[in-house]
Amino acid sequence: MSAWIRGNLYLGWRAVVVHPLRRIFGKTLRGKASFLRNYGPEGLVPTPLGDKAMLAAAGRCISCGLCDQLDGQLGQVARSTYDGVSLLPRQYARSSVELLHAREAIEAIDPEAYREAEAICPTRVPLVALAIWLKDRLGRSREGGARG
Repeated sequence: MSAWIRGNLYLGWRAVVVHPLRRIFGKTLRGKASFLRNYGPEGLVPTPLGDKAMLAAAGRCISCGLCDQLDGQLGQVARSTYDGVSLLPRQYARSSVELLHAREAIEAIDPEAYREAEAICPTRVPLVALAIWLKDRLGRSREGGARG
């Protein structure tokens, strides 16, 4: 029997027998609960509309490095943990999975220290709001991982 036929028979078996029996006899998580169970331990969280707007704002960063020159956190947070405010839009905002690896840096930063850096940004990336949003998203990533 060819692999194609075996594969289709297996998929048909699951669709006709296994999945209906699971729905009848077992509790199946659906929607957001299922998503968090499957992807929460990796740090993936659902992306609400507010997050999409912040991701778009972070995407305006052109990596010019001007904000790093006026970063008020560089002398206060260990350099091995935190390498400048430009990491917020360029790296940390792109994926909630990265937030789990950058937890120590994100928890240590003070968003208000980015006022000067935000003022000099040529593309007007909202660094203060972005730092606050990253702290919130980190909390949501942890919650999603705890449920998994």
